[in-house]
Parts: sequence; structure tokens; C-alpha cells
Amino acid sequence: MQSPSTVASVAPPGRFDTIAAFKKLVAAVVVASLAGPLGACSDTPLKPPLTFVQNIQLPRDTTTPSIDLLALDPRSGRLYVPHSSNSALDIVDVKAGRLLGSVPQLAGIKGVAVTPDPDLVFTSNSTGTVSVVNARSLTVVKTIQVGGSPDAIDYDPVHDSVVVSLGSGKAVAFIDRTTYAELGRVTLPGKPELMAVDRKAGRVFLGIHDQDEVVVIDGGTLAITFTYRGCDIKAPTGLAYDPEQGRLFVAGTKQLNILDIVVGRCLGVVDLASGTDQIVFNEHTHHVYTANAGSRNVSIVDSPTMKPLGIVGTGRDAGTIATDSTTDLVYVAVARAGIIAVYHDP
Repeated sequence: MQSPSTVASVAPPGRFDTIAAFKKLVAAVVVASLAGPLGACSDTPLKPPLTFVQNIQLPRDTTTPSIDLLALDPRSGRLYVPHSSNSALDIVDVKAGRLLGSVPQLAGIKGVAVTPDPDLVFTSNSTGTVSVVNARSLTVVKTIQVGGSPDAIDYDPVHDSVVVSLGSGKAVAFIDRTTYAELGRVTLPGKPELMAVDRKAGRVFLGIHDQDEVVVIDGGTLAITFTYRGCDIKAPTGLAYDPEQGRLFVAGTKQLNILDIVVGRCLGVVDLASGTDQIVFNEHTHHVYTANAGSRNVSIVDSPTMKPLGIVGTGRDAGTIATDSTTDLVYVAVARAGIIAVYHDP
């Protein structure tokens, strides 16, 4: 892949043929300089890129609060919050703006995969297990032993399988959604981070944190089919995918890399703040939201133009995020405050 280059053209300076013309130009420049800021203000949106809506309180912590990867199911209006410091899965009713309940005894919970059954989700637990949770009854119906230290987890609708990265195990496992049997696993070249699933083609994009690369895994053959390197991919963390434009977004060290996976090249790089963890894509607004825990804010990037739209302050340890393309709401876990901050775009 080649990084795009930008060539700026500069017009030659003009000439002053007469004193009168020079005086007229000076007068015009003075007027323009006075009117310019006002004109700029009229063209600049007065609203921030996201509008604050409300905070939703989570159960109190007895230790230092810690919240991991958020997942949202727009069908049921449930936001799944892995409350790792409480060893619980908190379930929030985003329509009512309140906590529905919590599933306890999920030590090391990291992430949640939403499935076609609105009442059944899968959780990854760093203790080496994947749990099948009934969200309606708030119970664990099955515990699957996978080993390693499970982290990112998602659902592949093409192959009807749950995909879970095994962290220190340097592998990714595929689990049959209905039988709960492991279908197989893929050995990775390094330590996996977060993932994005192509829900139309059944491909898994997975960041390899210590190798500065992203691998593409075929969910059917369970094989690595391509590896993205270069661009400015460094220590990748969060990933998001735009199926309409075929664009993959990879967050790394203070940068968001934008890749065209159709032709396999880097389109550009957008500067981010520090400590970016989870990122998400809104298919309605075509905006990418990145949770920058190190800088205590969220960055908003426009996908078609690849331009940053601004940042919104959040709070300490706000590194995980979810969005709803049907309502344009954005949910940010502000772990230290023990809340879910809700915003609207714009």
C-alpha cells in the first residue's frame, strides 16, 4: 500500500500597475480582513459535532471502576455494558434511559456479541471462557471453554458463528451459534486487538497490535487471506468497517488509518487524540466515532471526505463506545464516573 501524497499549487503573485489600483486593493484587503471573521463565523456550525443528551447511571463499584467493550442491539433497545470491575454484564434500556439489570459472576468480562436471537448474547471473559447469556432472564445458560485470554468478540451472520480473539493465546476461535461447539481456530502472527466483521462477505478484520498490521480472515475457510501493513498502522486498537464504501478504519497510535479494501490501498490518515480504544461507524451519518480514553474525549470523522469534524469531551477512562444508526445516538462508557454518557449526532 502506498500513502497518498498531497501536492499544493500556488498561484503567482499579482502586480500593481498604478498607485490608484494599489490604494483600491489595500482598501479591499482591509474590508475583507474585517468582514472575514464574521463571514467565517456564519459558515461555522454553532453546534458541537455531538450534542449531549443524558447520563445513565450504572451500578456502583466497590473497586476502581472498569468498563470494557460496549455492544448495542437496536432491535431490543438494549445496550450491553461489560462491567468488568463488578464481574457483571450490565444491560441498559436505551429507550427508557435506565438500567434493566445485571448478570453477575462473569469474572474478566471483556466484550459482547449480539446474535439473531435478541435474547441471547455471547460474552468474552479473560478467564478463558465464552458465556452464553439470556438477556431477558439475566442468566448464564452455557459456559464454553476456549482458553487463552478472550477479548474482542463479534458475530458473523454469513457463517452464523461467533468470533472471539484469544489475546495471549495469539489465535481467534469460531463458535457455532446454535450448538455452541467450536468450529475451529486460526493461529495469528501476534497479539490480537479489536476486530470488525464484514457482515455481507463473512470476513473478519483483526488488528495485530504488536505487529503493526491488520489481518483478514475468511469466516468460512478459517484462513488468513490478506494482511494490511504500511499506511501509518502502528499498534492498532479499534477497527470499524463501512460496507457501502468498502472502507476499513484502523485506530492506532494517535491516528486513524482509512483503507480502501476493494483495491487494497491506503486512502489517508486522520490525527486523533491519545489512548484510542474502541471505535464505531454510523451507517446513516457515515461518521466514525473514536473513544480516546487518554485524552478524555471522542473524535468524530466524516467517512466520505475523510475530514475530522471535531471532538467532544467525555471524562476519565472513557475508552469504549457504541452507536445506533437508526437514531444517530452515541453511547460512551465513562468508567471512572460509572455512567453511560449519551450524545446525539449532531
